[in-house]
Amino acid sequence: MDSLYKTLKRILYYISGHGFGHAVRSAQVVRELFQRGVQCEILSSAPRYIFDCNLRDVPFRYHYLESDIGVRQRGSLELDLQATIQGWSECLAGEKDWMEAQLRLARDIKPEAIAGDITPFAFPLARRAGLPSFLLASFTWDWILDFYKDDAAAFGEISARLRERYLLADQLIYTPLSFGLPPVKKMRPVPLIGKRSAFPREELRGRLKLDSRPAFLISFGGFGLREMEKLGLDGMKDFQFIFLSGKDKRDGNLVFFSDRSTAHEDLVAASDAVITKPGYGISAEAILNATPMIYTSRGKFAEYGPLVEDLKRYIPASYISHEELFNGGLKPYLERPPRFSGGLLTDPGTGAGEAAEIIVGGIV
Repeated sequence: MDSLYKTLKRILYYISGHGFGHAVRSAQVVRELFQRGVQCEILSSAPRYIFDCNLRDVPFRYHYLESDIGVRQRGSLELDLQATIQGWSECLAGEKDWMEAQLRLARDIKPEAIAGDITPFAFPLARRAGLPSFLLASFTWDWILDFYKDDAAAFGEISARLRERYLLADQLIYTPLSFGLPPVKKMRPVPLIGKRSAFPREELRGRLKLDSRPAFLISFGGFGLREMEKLGLDGMKDFQFIFLSGKDKRDGNLVFFSDRSTAHEDLVAASDAVITKPGYGISAEAILNATPMIYTSRGKFAEYGPLVEDLKRYIPASYISHEELFNGGLKPYLERPPRFSGGLLTDPGTGAGEAAEIIVGGIV
């Protein structure tokens, strides 16, 4: 494998570890870059297995690295704003040491470019290293944090500092479902970056050994056992509920699939609807697999409102409150899941390949 690396161009690819959406999205771009003769050094605090699962036949190098902290959470649906201020303050205070370490890495690896999704420090690093840089984003952290400035003045200050760093990017590559982006000098739109299942729904249900009952994917990042028990799923025997988890397991009408052997997009495509809090990753997969959504609020998060409005231009989606979701109110939504009608938009889902073409074109 080392001999292969020597024949390829290289880029340093900095990826936010906030949730798994950035890692999954970027892995698709990494795959497309490899097919075009570019090998990626992935630098992220997202777990390595996320990249292993999504890049099974693509060689890459992984470096565990804390580069941004996103928005800190106490659980899958609860934000921790004070911890978010503290985390970003520590990131900014440690920026000089971070930068020196990454400059040493760049001198050692000798990359042709630097990419970031959506780590802000990647772009001043690229300027100092004299390398072209590419920001891949559906939002940036400055916009997200500025949303909380009425809660604490520190958010406005942190947002302004991060925005300065994003504006140093040479090119911004963005997709549908994008909001609040900084005015980078060169901005390049591409289609959605997401995964479409290779199999039709009925064939998938057979492959997954799902029975004839309606099936619903439960997809919440950091969703714990206690939260799941509040849903009362095991008492709704007319439905089957599917999860992507650490191992294969069947427990009555609850069906768990290993994230190391089953593709998330296959579970999305096999479902009558996905039950989730909407973010870019799950929204892109629902759109590309023509799967309706039953969604609940993400709390106070800048992306949530505009994302939901845009999402409904592509797929049918129904809102359920936290109170209903966690107090036995889910069943009526399952009995009348959202249905497709005419007039909705579609997307080719070719954003990863088009993003890779832009990056390759910028480093040749």
